[in-house]
Amino acid sequence: MFGTISESEMRHRTENVGLSVQSVRLEGGDVTRAFIRDAGEYARGIIDSAELLSRTRRRYGLE
Repeated sequence: MFGTISESEMRHRTENVGLSVQSVRLEGGDVTRAFIRDAGEYARGIIDSAELLSRTRRRYGLE
Protein backbone atom coordinates (compact mmCIF):
# COMPACT_ATOMS: atom_id res chain seq x y z
CA MET A 1 0.00 0.00 0.00
CA PHE A 2 2.28 2.75 1.20
CA GLY A 3 5.86 1.61 1.08
CA THR A 4 9.00 1.62 3.13
CA ILE A 5 9.73 4.36 5.64
CA SER A 6 12.95 5.14 7.49
CA GLU A 7 13.56 4.04 11.07
CA SER A 8 13.50 7.69 12.06
CA GLU A 9 10.06 8.17 10.48
CA MET A 10 8.84 4.97 12.12
CA ARG A 11 9.97 6.23 15.55
CA HIS A 12 8.34 9.60 14.88
CA ARG A 13 5.05 7.97 13.88
CA THR A 14 5.12 5.58 16.84
CA GLU A 15 5.66 8.48 19.22
CA ASN A 16 2.83 10.47 17.63
CA VAL A 17 0.44 7.51 17.83
CA GLY A 18 1.31 7.07 21.50
CA LEU A 19 0.76 10.76 22.21
CA SER A 20 -2.58 10.67 20.40
CA VAL A 21 -3.79 7.66 22.36
CA GLN A 22 -2.62 9.24 25.60
CA SER A 23 -4.48 12.46 24.75
CA VAL A 24 -7.71 10.55 24.10
CA ARG A 25 -7.37 8.75 27.43
CA LEU A 26 -6.60 11.96 29.33
CA GLU A 27 -9.85 13.36 27.95
CA GLY A 28 -11.71 10.35 29.35
CA GLY A 29 -11.99 8.43 26.09
CA ASP A 30 -10.65 5.10 24.97
CA VAL A 31 -9.42 3.61 21.73
CA THR A 32 -10.47 0.33 20.16
CA ARG A 33 -8.22 -2.61 19.46
CA ALA A 34 -9.03 -2.13 15.78
CA PHE A 35 -7.69 1.43 15.90
CA ILE A 36 -4.54 0.29 17.73
CA ARG A 37 -4.00 -2.35 15.05
CA ASP A 38 -4.49 0.20 12.25
CA ALA A 39 -2.31 2.78 14.01
CA GLY A 40 0.43 0.15 14.32
CA GLU A 41 0.27 -0.41 10.56
CA TYR A 42 0.53 3.34 10.06
CA ALA A 43 3.51 3.59 12.44
CA ARG A 44 5.30 0.79 10.56
CA GLY A 45 4.64 2.44 7.19
CA ILE A 46 2.28 -0.24 5.91
CA ILE A 47 -0.48 2.35 5.39
CA ASP A 48 -0.38 6.12 5.10
CA SER A 49 -2.30 8.69 7.13
CA ALA A 50 -5.08 8.94 4.53
CA GLU A 51 -5.73 5.19 4.81
CA LEU A 52 -5.66 5.34 8.63
CA LEU A 53 -8.26 8.11 8.54
CA SER A 54 -10.35 6.29 5.95
CA ARG A 55 -10.40 3.09 8.00
CA THR A 56 -11.39 4.99 11.13
CA ARG A 57 -14.16 6.86 9.31
CA ARG A 58 -15.50 3.62 7.77
CA ARG A 59 -15.47 1.93 11.16
CA TYR A 60 -17.86 4.55 12.50
CA GLY A 61 -19.98 4.92 9.38
CA LEU A 62 -18.64 8.35 8.49
CA GLU A 63 -17.76 7.50 4.87
